[in-house]
Amino acid sequence: MVRKVSFFLAAVLLMPLLVSGQWSIKAQAATGCSGEVEPVRWNETVHRHAMVPNEVWFFDDEMFAPGDLGDGDEKEPPAEQTDSSSEGQGPEESWMYNPTWPLPALEPLTSGHYMSMEIGNDSVGALRFNLSSDYRTTFCVTLQSIEDGVSTPVEGDVYLLTTSQYRLYEEIYDISHNSYSFWDDFGVDELNALSDIPPEWRSFSPAGWQTYRDVHQYEQTSEVTFSVSMDGPELYSSLFGGSEWQDFYLVVDTWDNTHDGDAPAPETNVVADVTVMPTERTLILPPWTVPLVFFGAMAALIATPFILNSRYMNAGMGDSNDEATTTVPLMEQRAMDVHAEDE
Repeated sequence: MVRKVSFFLAAVLLMPLLVSGQWSIKAQAATGCSGEVEPVRWNETVHRHAMVPNEVWFFDDEMFAPGDLGDGDEKEPPAEQTDSSSEGQGPEESWMYNPTWPLPALEPLTSGHYMSMEIGNDSVGALRFNLSSDYRTTFCVTLQSIEDGVSTPVEGDVYLLTTSQYRLYEEIYDISHNSYSFWDDFGVDELNALSDIPPEWRSFSPAGWQTYRDVHQYEQTSEVTFSVSMDGPELYSSLFGGSEWQDFYLVVDTWDNTHDGDAPAPETNVVADVTVMPTERTLILPPWTVPLVFFGAMAALIATPFILNSRYMNAGMGDSNDEATTTVPLMEQRAMDVHAEDE
């Protein structure tokens, strides 16, 4: 009986080792994005966003943006003095990078969608979703370039960001492309150096943008599949205000951002094929079950040596067959019995 109890407790303690470490399988989307999809209802379930380099003109070392020149100004931007960012307009439309505020509220994503978006070089394409904690959402993204009707895989970066994270990401993009006075003073090398800061300190640096849970970043890739499950509604709580609802942005990045391991600009337009498949979850455990399980495991780990010691010390004490027990006679008692017989 003691051996069975000991074996059972040892098996319980060794079970985490058998399902983790080198024996574990990296979590991935089990079925990918296969399934039925519905037509996209733009601005109702999905919202399109983009970031593009602003067009800037230079005249005699002076910088002008479109609209800075008055109606009576007859200056035209010479071709040799036009900034490289205006040399080829990307495929994005103006409403993508100049959205109308406030942004439309989206319905929770409960059905599968397929969509394709074209992203210019040195730009960003993003899709905004309202993800529900009642569903497990799987994203499948494929990046390619199409020239003369021939598609070729191209490497880029795919990120999943919340609303607050996307705003900071936008600021970093604007700093690197539009705020030339700040950019000249700060420098590209200094901004790239800040990307070496550990993840837990990135939010305190000028280049400190993070992805959702600091794990959903897939860089230098042409194809990626990943899934997201939430414990509850995603909210952002500020120190100076209340809670703010968070949407999710699936970002396709084609610029050389401030991460060290990201892909460089591909120097071509990128077509991103995106499939999103939500799957209803059948069992949703509350968040407090996680610390409860760990507390139970730690309690079992601490109590196991005491239980084994108690079992060991009590082994052999008593007889389960209720047979009469005999004691071993002492030498003094035996000598006294012999002396009594002689008398």
